[in-house]
Amino acid sequence: MEENLEKGFQIKLAVNDFKEVTYIQLRKYFLSYEGEWVPSKEGISVPASLENITAILDGLLDICANAEGEEIITTYYNKICAKDQ
Repeated sequence: MEENLEKGFQIKLAVNDFKEVTYIQLRKYFLSYEGEWVPSKEGISVPASLENITAILDGLLDICANAEGEEIITTYYNKICAKDQ
């Protein structure tokens, strides 16, 4: 999640269901005058199919590899393994 409180927005990654289809959603949220985070129209939703998830993971791994992100991958992997125990 990316957050910029000075400009009053967040970008969130979420997984949700709509009409019996699971979606992966990356959306921008704005802070309302009431202090609640409200979703904007800015964002993307894709069905959480194996092909889409694999493509997203491949892209993220490419980004990490290009940024020499072995440490990031190892940290995340260890975090997942700790949850399984």
